Amino acid sequence: MSSSLPTDPLAMLRAGRGLPDAGEAEDPIRDQLLDAASAQFESVGIARSTMNDVTRRAGLARMTLYRRFANKQELVEATLLREVAWFLTDLQREFDAHDTVEDKLTEGFVFTVETLRDHDLLNRLLETEPESTVPHFTVQGAPLITAAAHFLASEISRAIPDSRTHEELLVVAELTARLVVSFVLTPSTNIDLDDPEVSRAFASNHLGPLLNGPAHAPGPDAAAD
Repeated sequence: MSSSLPTDPLAMLRAGRGLPDAGEAEDPIRDQLLDAASAQFESVGIARSTMNDVTRRAGLARMTLYRRFANKQELVEATLLREVAWFLTDLQREFDAHDTVEDKLTEGFVFTVETLRDHDLLNRLLETEPESTVPHFTVQGAPLITAAAHFLASEISRAIPDSRTHEELLVVAELTARLVVSFVLTPSTNIDLDDPEVSRAFASNHLGPLLNGPAHAPGPDAAAD
């Protein structure tokens, strides 16, 4: 590999969205506020939720909320970033549960599609506020797509060292990330991804060759071998 791949996609998301870096001490009150925000957004959506709604649901004072989040946008970003962190942690666990790169990619795809399509908060936002939610995955989705691509590229590089160049891995990983986002936002009428076996067959037949195929055409000396 010509250069190492970034291994912290959450740091990339923070940078892309202007969020503070990780590494701060655990804050139970912050987690309590984010729990309340997540429940509030899932209940009525983001647009109809206020900072006061979140503090009432958390049972905390408004100043406690504002000491940690200056405004609603910061609270929304932190809530969504935590959901991404949980998802990536679970996805990493799914990858680590399998030995071969083929199984990692196949089961990772099935896990990702099932998890995102069954995600209560995401589905609520897509249903009630598609005009503000969908752009985070499309025209404003560069940080998310980039982080997902680096995560996947890093996993492939770890499973098959020196299989492709840094640039090649990122290209195929980004294509895969965009494909998954498309399936989540617009379910296919031809591929029943609600059926895990169909998802596995699709990943094995189409994503596997894309992500795990040969990186380079054989050189002039290969024919002589």
